[in-house]
Amino acid sequence: MLLLLQPASIPGRSAWCRLHSTPFVYKFFPLFSIFEVHLNILLKLPCSMREPGNIIQIIKNKVNYNSASEMGWVVLGQSINVLLGFLIIKIISKIGPEQYGVYALILTIAAVLGLFYGSFLQGFLRYYYHYEELNRRDDIIKLMFRFVSLTLIVFLSLTVIISLAFPLLIEQYSVVFFLSAGLFVVASKLSEFFNSILNLIRKRKENALLQASERILMIAALLLFLWQQNLLLIYILFAFSCISFILALTKIYMFRKFVPPVHKESSYSDSQKEIIKTVMIYISPFLIWGIAGWFQLNGEKWIINGVLSVTDVGIYAVMMAIVNALVVIPNNIITEFATPIIFKQFADMNNKENVVTGYYYIKINMLIVLLITGISTLLTFIWGNELITLISSKEYTVYWYILPLLVLGTGLFYTGQAQTMLGLGLSKPQKYIAPKLIIGIGSLGINFFFVSFFGLTGIAYSILLIGLLYVLYITLVNRGILRTE
Repeated sequence: MLLLLQPASIPGRSAWCRLHSTPFVYKFFPLFSIFEVHLNILLKLPCSMREPGNIIQIIKNKVNYNSASEMGWVVLGQSINVLLGFLIIKIISKIGPEQYGVYALILTIAAVLGLFYGSFLQGFLRYYYHYEELNRRDDIIKLMFRFVSLTLIVFLSLTVIISLAFPLLIEQYSVVFFLSAGLFVVASKLSEFFNSILNLIRKRKENALLQASERILMIAALLLFLWQQNLLLIYILFAFSCISFILALTKIYMFRKFVPPVHKESSYSDSQKEIIKTVMIYISPFLIWGIAGWFQLNGEKWIINGVLSVTDVGIYAVMMAIVNALVVIPNNIITEFATPIIFKQFADMNNKENVVTGYYYIKINMLIVLLITGISTLLTFIWGNELITLISSKEYTVYWYILPLLVLGTGLFYTGQAQTMLGLGLSKPQKYIAPKLIIGIGSLGINFFFVSFFGLTGIAYSILLIGLLYVLYITLVNRGILRTE
């Protein structure tokens, strides 16, 4: 398809284009390809479409009051959530590094559930506007609610079974503790799922207010426990699960308010089966990604717990909370804002102008992630100790000096993630299965090696190495994708 965009000849190329279309830059500056992979390696595109000024021009053309308002609400909502999140960590960390480490390990279990919700969410995000253009929006929404209902039944049943069985194996925790932990895991991921759904339909203001309300209620519960001198992990988990369930139901109500069902006759066999097949084919790689991604992003906590101690898990988790605020959440802000817009550009692959604009959006997204990573690394290098103390206490600052490395490694990983939008937009997520599996599963060995030899400091080395390998691998995969287009 992109061959159709290639001109017979390109007279009057600028000096900038001549330089960047030759191997010279890549020979002497190999990492430059990471910045330029999406467009400058598109030799099939006219050079005029690859000049930096065109990115600025697209931003000027596309930014209006509505888009600026949307972005404003996304930034405001997430900024408030970051501040409230720090306050939540500040209070919860008072239970001590050991119990905070247990809380961090429970969050890794929540990430397992996120594999299922996150995988289906990708399919829903990708095809929502596609089926809306075909006047079949209700069909894919019905599929979404069937999925949510089924997973709720399955995971709540598993929660009850685990709560009854695990106390026989781990005597220090009761049935009520496991039940509270299980409900917290299910409720938190259900609420997060509908955060993304409200973003999909671009109700940024409502979503921002609901997310802030959820955090405020959690802080109120923590302050109540603190005032009553009952700040125990079991109470925290139960309160958080109740709050998340209530907010999830509120988000479902808001979604149905803005996207009311259309009552029409439809055949399940003619409509739903085709959508299920399309979505399942698309999301199947994400399930594999998710498993590999869990090993990469959460497995290290269990390695630290096994090789070192749960106290070290707590110390590490507090530092990663700062990484999350400085790198992951800003990346999520950009992704949540940009994903529906990017996928809308790829909804009709025959519309060449929209497809090219989609490529520019992907590149802008990636460059913003790199900029955020650089600034965050510098901030933690200068004020890392103070940041940890600010959101927790001095007992969590033992390894503060590894914080900049954790930020840089995580930022490189999310730079690679930003690049995967290319394959997702072209409906080729399967292209990323190999790098996800190799990096994800390989990270277990890398993490174990570095933690065993260097202690908690070693986890910073391994995350930096993994992030660098990942972004380079995805860059090579994207080159292959573009060569076949």
